[in-house]
Amino acid sequence: PRSPIGAPRGETPGGGNCARGPGRVDLAGRNALGLIATASNANKALQPLWVVEDSFGRRVCRIGGFSETDTPSFTGWLYRVNHVAPPVSAELAPVKKGDEVLWVFADFGSGENTGDELVLEAPVRATPGLVEVSVNAISFDGRVLPAPDGTVVSGGEAPVSVAGGKAMVTLPAGVATLRATGPGAAPAEIPSAPTPVCVAASLSDCFLARGSTVVGTNLRDSFKGGGGPDVVRTRGGRDEVRVRGGGSDLVDCGNGRDVVIVDASDRVRRCEKVRRP
Repeated sequence: PRSPIGAPRGETPGGGNCARGPGRVDLAGRNALGLIATASNANKALQPLWVVEDSFGRRVCRIGGFSETDTPSFTGWLYRVNHVAPPVSAELAPVKKGDEVLWVFADFGSGENTGDELVLEAPVRATPGLVEVSVNAISFDGRVLPAPDGTVVSGGEAPVSVAGGKAMVTLPAGVATLRATGPGAAPAEIPSAPTPVCVAASLSDCFLARGSTVVGTNLRDSFKGGGGPDVVRTRGGRDEVRVRGGGSDLVDCGNGRDVVIVDASDRVRRCEKVRRP
């Protein structure tokens, strides 16, 4: 993201629950706070996003329907960069190309989502039947251990429990989306990201890589596709998109005069100049 990025101002009257405040806050773009503000501007599911300014700096107090509260339970938003919780506010945590930023809503009363982050690893493609997956738990300072026994992996034919950081999941033909959640009714562990697995009798019917969803800015951007079926949404600006090779991609152009370079199997929407083989 490029500076500045505007975000609605929030406030916590009396140090209590998050509420809409007056005006907006201008944010620098290349940090964890600017990144989530940019994502909110492009994705209605992340709206509203409110930013509070207090003696601790700037922080997020609301994303979508989840707002920081003091009562009846103390809740709030936490973040990690590349699975590690930085010791500074999100506005002071720089991000660069390839970084992963996770925002999670934590309930400090019940302990839900306050613990280790679960990371599930599964093959990109598999044949129907039993498939082994691994689940690790990453602490706030980046230490990696096997996920606790009793962690549940869902998305297969039936949920299965993890033992020693491993689980055997039964997958039917199609696309299975796997996810790991911690044990118990309100687990402290942060659930893993949904992980799709292409399941087919012939592995050649599946792509070699998972696809990505890429969303641009309202300025001039350049996009390059990967090895899977990618979705590219350019938004505004005079953009250039190159998605030849890989899977069957979808390019959705926004305002501006965009140039897209695609394969015959790729789909395009609202693009001004399209180059196919």
